[in-house]
Amino acid sequence: MKKLGLLWVILAGGCLFSAASFAETDRLRERAIRYDQDYPTVDYSGPARDNRVWRMLQKIESGDLKLEWEPRFGYLRSLLKALDIDLSTQTLVFSKTSLQTQHISEKTPRALYYNDDTYVGYVQNSDLMELTVVDDKLGTVFYGFHNRREASPLLDREGGRCLTCHDTYAMMGGGVPRVMVMSAPVDVPQDDRPLGSAATEVDDRTPIAQRWGGWYLSGWYLSGKDGKPVEQFGNLPLRTESRADEGATIRSLMSTRDNRGNVMGYFDTDHYLTDKSDVVALLVLEHQALVQNLITRVGFKVHSVFPEALTADEPLKRWADVDAKKQKELKPVIEPLIRAMFFADAVPLSGQVISSSGFPERFSRRGPRDADGRSLRDLKLQDHLFQYRLSYMIYTDSYESLPAYARDYIDLRVVEVLKGRDASIKLPAEESEAIAQILGATLPRFASLL
Repeated sequence: MKKLGLLWVILAGGCLFSAASFAETDRLRERAIRYDQDYPTVDYSGPARDNRVWRMLQKIESGDLKLEWEPRFGYLRSLLKALDIDLSTQTLVFSKTSLQTQHISEKTPRALYYNDDTYVGYVQNSDLMELTVVDDKLGTVFYGFHNRREASPLLDREGGRCLTCHDTYAMMGGGVPRVMVMSAPVDVPQDDRPLGSAATEVDDRTPIAQRWGGWYLSGWYLSGKDGKPVEQFGNLPLRTESRADEGATIRSLMSTRDNRGNVMGYFDTDHYLTDKSDVVALLVLEHQALVQNLITRVGFKVHSVFPEALTADEPLKRWADVDAKKQKELKPVIEPLIRAMFFADAVPLSGQVISSSGFPERFSRRGPRDADGRSLRDLKLQDHLFQYRLSYMIYTDSYESLPAYARDYIDLRVVEVLKGRDASIKLPAEESEAIAQILGATLPRFASLL
């Protein structure tokens, strides 16, 4: 049996959940999650009540919100609406990366939907939907939504089994809960299951030619040189018969596939909310997951390095108030986030990317704009993913919930970069000026810093 390097995703809870009521149980504590030992100040096993899913649950329980059932999809469409997730974010992955592997195949891919802080995984022929949400205090938390009509919608928070994969170091200590887009070998043609021991993560720093195996893609990614499709593994089952011709066969398939406006030719799309699996939505997802994970990591680590700041009589608000020794410990934790927010190590786009789902327009409309109509959510889709290379994740509640002294440090570093004082992160002067103007207009605290 041949093993080939496909990309796969662990996202929106790649684990199987058991039924329970809305009420949070003691199950997380009984599992003795390693985070409670490594990060006692975070209290990861405690109630997760600062997130979009929790707020939705309160509306359901109070009677202010009722989810609607439909025969083919159950509560999916209504759930996405309640969570403010647009259908154009739909991406489809057919690698078997959930414990629901019996339901996932090239003909029945898993559908993923997301907004800035919440992810929903839908698997055809399953009554379980997988939810991942970023809690302002706890970081990434996981739920199973039971998509059955015979009873009121049930949702259960899960932890230990999800964190076996969704942890930086597989719960061996020092890790944090994550949203993950991964690369791993699969077995073909027998079962397409990933071999987790060889998994590597994929984000906006990964060369395009190494991305998207195990994914369906709609839209167009054209080379800037000749207008031909860019080499990548999307829409490609990678099934070969002998290792000797493996490389040549893959290169041939990668260079001859047509880009397409939908994925109708691969499977019956009537079983999904749209016939798209948008390439731009996937590119944005890869960036968002990277930055979100680093925000979570900063939140966990700064509390571990500087726990006394939590119990201080007056919460520290300024980086300048942190003693020099603590600053030295904290900077290596925070700097990777700053680089990711500025796309400092992101792989440039070698050509033009075109959406077929309307995702770019819907995505861009969600963000604040300055008086000239500019937004950090504006997509460029040629040379660079975004028009203005400072991440829109700076507006998220999880970023705002970082300790004030840590956020103050990041804000000051953002200003240093935009003023050209950081030789390691360079932006064109015109782009830096535009970003500064957008920040000053949309985040009041920057008006006095820039």
